[in-house]
Amino acid sequence: MENTESLDLFTLLEIALEERNEAADAFDVFKQDAVMAHAPAPGDEPAITSDDAAAAAAEEVDEFTADVRDLLNTASDADLSSAYDQSGGEVGHPVAEALLGEIKRRGLGL
Repeated sequence: MENTESLDLFTLLEIALEERNEAADAFDVFKQDAVMAHAPAPGDEPAITSDDAAAAAAEEVDEFTADVRDLLNTASDADLSSAYDQSGGEVGHPVAEALLGEIKRRGLGL
């Protein structure tokens, strides 16, 4: 994430979660295309396997997941509460769910 120093926690989490989701989607497509583009000649081993592509996808998604975890771990209790309020606490909203999980983990009241 570039030049995000002035953004609030809610916005930073929205960006990180969107990047994670886009990475997961992009690598699903990459995995499918890479395996098909490198189809081996009969009797040969594939140059790239779906396992290779899946490992690359998992690594990329893990990096963005770590970014989300870092944002949550380093946020103050007040920033967590403020960001959760900003999210509207909507069930199923990825930012609200991430914030609620951290708030519960810390034992904070809403």
